Amino acid sequence: MNRKSIVSWILYDFGMAQFSMVILTAYFIIYFKEIVVGSIGGRGDFLWGVATSIAMASAVLSSPILGSFSDISGKRKNLYIVFSLISIVSTLMLYFSNKGTILYSMTFFVIAYACYAINMTFYNSFLKEIVPERDIEKYSGIGWGLGYFGGLTSLVIMIFLLKDLEHSKVIIIITAISYFLFALPSYILLPGQKITTQRGVSLFSGFYEMGQTFRNIRAYRNIMIFLLSYFFISDGISTVIVFFSSYTVHTLKFSLKENFLLLIIIQVFAAIGAISSGYLARIFGIIKTIRLTIIVWIVSIGVIFIAEDKTLFMFISAVCGIVLGATQALARSYIAISSPKEKSGEFFGFMTFSSKIAAIFGPMIFGIISRLTDSQRLSILSLEILFIAGFIILARLRDQSAIH
Repeated sequence: MNRKSIVSWILYDFGMAQFSMVILTAYFIIYFKEIVVGSIGGRGDFLWGVATSIAMASAVLSSPILGSFSDISGKRKNLYIVFSLISIVSTLMLYFSNKGTILYSMTFFVIAYACYAINMTFYNSFLKEIVPERDIEKYSGIGWGLGYFGGLTSLVIMIFLLKDLEHSKVIIIITAISYFLFALPSYILLPGQKITTQRGVSLFSGFYEMGQTFRNIRAYRNIMIFLLSYFFISDGISTVIVFFSSYTVHTLKFSLKENFLLLIIIQVFAAIGAISSGYLARIFGIIKTIRLTIIVWIVSIGVIFIAEDKTLFMFISAVCGIVLGATQALARSYIAISSPKEKSGEFFGFMTFSSKIAAIFGPMIFGIISRLTDSQRLSILSLEILFIAGFIILARLRDQSAIH
C-alpha cells in the first residue's frame, strides 16, 4: 500500500468538490442566469437545464467507450490527467463569460462538467489498485468526508471574497487554480496501468459489459428493484442540487451571502446525516430507513413549494441536508451488503452509470417547466413525481433485518 498515492487520490476529491460547489451549485449558476442570460425568469433555468443535461448525456455516452479504451491501451492515468486538465482549463475559461455570451458560457460549462463527470470513471478505478480491498470503504469514506470539507472551504472563501455577483468572478479563477493544485499530486503519484485486456476487445466493449451487467442484475430481484427506485430518487436529488441556489436567490430573495451560509448549514447537516444513517439502519434496517428518508424528501419538497418565510426555508433545508447525506450513504451500503462479493464492483459501476442517466432528465424537466410557467415553485413541485415514484417502487422490496 503506497500512502503517498492514497493521499494524492484523496486530495483530488478535495479539489473537485470545490468545482462542484462553485460552478454547479453556489455561484456560477446564479452568474449565468442573472448576468450572462440577463434574466431571472424561466429562460435562464431552461438554458442551464439544457447545458446540464447535455453534459451528463455526453458523459453517459462516452464513459463506457473511454473506459474500454483505457483497458485496451493501458493509458488510464493519461486519460485521467487529460480529462481533469480539460475540465480545469474550461472552468478557467468561464471567467471570461459576460453579458450575452450565452453560447460561449454554455459551451465551456458543458465541457468542464462533462469532463469532470467522465474523469470520475478513471478516478474511482484507482482506489482498488492503491489500497487493500479490506480498506476500500475506509479510504472511500475519508475521500467523501474531505469532499464535504472542500465544499465548505470554497463557501467560506466565497463569503469573504464576494463583492457583488458581476464583480466577483475571481472566485472562478481561484476554483480552477485550487482544482489544479489539489489534482497535481495525483498526476505524479498515482500508478500507471498495465495492459491486461485480451485480444478482440473493442472500444465498444464498455456498452457490452453494461448490458451484461444489466442481465446479471436481473437475476437479483431485490437489487434490481432497488436500483430502479434509486434511479428516480437520485434524479430528484441531483435536480435539487443543481437548482437549489437559483431557487433560493430568485424565488425566496436570499442574498448571495445568505445563500452561501445556508449551503454551509446544509453541508454540515449532510455530513451528520451520512454518519447517523448507519446507526439508524442498524436499528430499523436499511430499506425502512431509506423509506423514511424518501418520505422526508416528499414532505420537504411540499414545504419548499409553499414556503415564503426564510427561517422556515432554512429549517427545511437543514432537514434536506440530513436526508441528502443519509440517502446517498444508505444507497451505497445497500448495494455493498446485498451484492455478491465477486460482483460488487460491477453492480456499483452500474449504479453510478444509471445515476448519470437519471441526472439527464430532472434538470431538463425543471428547466422546461420554469420556462413555460415562469415559476420555479411549480418546477420544484414537479420533483415530487420522482420521489413518489421511487417510494412506490421501493415499497415492493421486501425489507431485510437490520444490519448485523
